[in-house]
Amino acid sequence: MIQREILQKIESWLNKEKILIIKGARQVGKTYLLKEIKARLEKSGNKVVYLLADEIDNKSILKNLANLELYLKQYFNFPNDFIYLIIDEFQTIENPGLLLKNIFDKYKNKIQLIVSGSSALEINKNSEYLTGRAIHFNIDRINFKEYFDFCEGVNVKRYNFSNFKELKVFFETFQHKLELSMGEYLSYGGYPEVLTTQGVEEKEMVLKSIIKTYIDKDIINQLKIENTVGFNNLIKVLVGQIGQMINSQELSNTTNISINTLKKYLEILVGTYIIDLVTPYFRNIRSEISKMPKVYVLDIGIRNYLLRSFNVSLDGQGGIVENFVYNTLLTQYAKEYIHFYRTSGGAEIDFVIEDKNNQLILCEVKYRNKISVPVIMNNFEKRYGGVAKKLIITKNVLKKEADVYFVPVVLLPFVDFRDKQD
Repeated sequence: MIQREILQKIESWLNKEKILIIKGARQVGKTYLLKEIKARLEKSGNKVVYLLADEIDNKSILKNLANLELYLKQYFNFPNDFIYLIIDEFQTIENPGLLLKNIFDKYKNKIQLIVSGSSALEINKNSEYLTGRAIHFNIDRINFKEYFDFCEGVNVKRYNFSNFKELKVFFETFQHKLELSMGEYLSYGGYPEVLTTQGVEEKEMVLKSIIKTYIDKDIINQLKIENTVGFNNLIKVLVGQIGQMINSQELSNTTNISINTLKKYLEILVGTYIIDLVTPYFRNIRSEISKMPKVYVLDIGIRNYLLRSFNVSLDGQGGIVENFVYNTLLTQYAKEYIHFYRTSGGAEIDFVIEDKNNQLILCEVKYRNKISVPVIMNNFEKRYGGVAKKLIITKNVLKKEADVYFVPVVLLPFVDFRDKQD
């Protein structure tokens, strides 16, 4: 099984008076994580209760606090014994936020709640009840580092920029294997079942099943999408222009969807972990939210399936490389800290990352070997200041010049951006 980096972060919050909310798309491994947590807790002698919320037998148990209390009392000697209560797909419960709040407030020293959900839209509806009570964990598809570790049977550490020599040795040793693994990864994306399935046709069939079920059943049916043709066309248009700014009026005209409906559909696609919309960097937050965002897909396999293009060649595919970089940045930074920068003249920095202590990391994707530092990076630093690092993402050039790091794209997932000791 592919080991998930997020597991250690979740475990650090066990046995604390917080509700742990694990959220992410379907089929990304949330249930696997919950069962792994359950096994580890039970191995340490803890009492654990696991309930799948959308199973018919569990619906009556989770209908209200009284029913849940009775069930836990009869079968698990609660509240005399401390228990960990795991609820999978908790957003399918009626008024889930209120139920979690009530049991937490009454028994927080006798129970820890660990719940999962597949829709940020449904989860966020219930967040008002959980303010100050919950810690949220986003479970993404398998990232490239996790996939490479799985393929090679290793657990590669992330290298700090201060250990640049070690980073060079790692790249020299594993460059060929990294490039082979990336080719496979970028063809089919990061769904665990797809990555662990053997055979090209089998992978495509599994990916098709996951995406069709997720979009048709979980999104279109459950969220009551009325214009299904327009919605499906919108997804195809968006994944076909990853790394580009999107104009709402143009999208509305292209897909024949009204502006208000378009905004709703974009919110759904973000809230169900299909795409992210990245905002431009401004010191003035009003300017940031009023400008056109750039679009990225959260799993490149979705893009490849919808465009019927599984044979990915990175040469001439700047959008795919840029999308890979964005997804890699998400392994270390929350999306609200990742922006892009564009001048009125059209000069652009692909990513501006807000690091700790108001420091910025500038990141430009140049998937080639003949590269130089873009003038806009120096102009940005003169205007805004506070730049801690400048990164140029290359094809296979690895070097450092002054305060600029040139890093091959296949190496990026093994770099710890948050190092401060350069």
